[in-house]
Amino acid sequence: MQYDGDIARAKAVLEDLGKSYPDATKDEIAGFFFWQGDKDRYNAGHAARYEKNLVHLNHQLRKDFNAPDAKFVCATLGQTEKGAEGNEGLILNAQLSVDGKAGKYPEFAGNVASVYTHPLSKGGASNSHYGGNAETYMNVGEAMGKAMVELLKNK
Repeated sequence: MQYDGDIARAKAVLEDLGKSYPDATKDEIAGFFFWQGDKDRYNAGHAARYEKNLVHLNHQLRKDFNAPDAKFVCATLGQTEKGAEGNEGLILNAQLSVDGKAGKYPEFAGNVASVYTHPLSKGGASNSHYGGNAETYMNVGEAMGKAMVELLKNK
């Protein structure tokens, strides 16, 4: 339900692009950014299916926006360290596995990147929005942006 609503709202903005961006005459979906997973860590079933769902999300976004070549950058949960176990470990491993450099999904080579955010986080957890620490958000946003720039170089 949330996906459908989010996609509908994004498409509505794109359909009337001039309203939000008066000088814009056309749009291009060049890529997607994704930083999510907190609520899934509280549900073993969601965590176990996270990787499969993340792969599906990537394909579905490209289909829904008619953007088969759009790049995709996924950021991990900042509180989760490599080697973590349980639901958080499942989600982290899923997020890292879709990286095109990981080799698990050949179709993602050169067009999907994962950003490991634990070293970028300045404390707190995703469920507390990292204690509202602006530096965490700046660090993660900058790293995601750099990852997207690298993917777009391979266009």
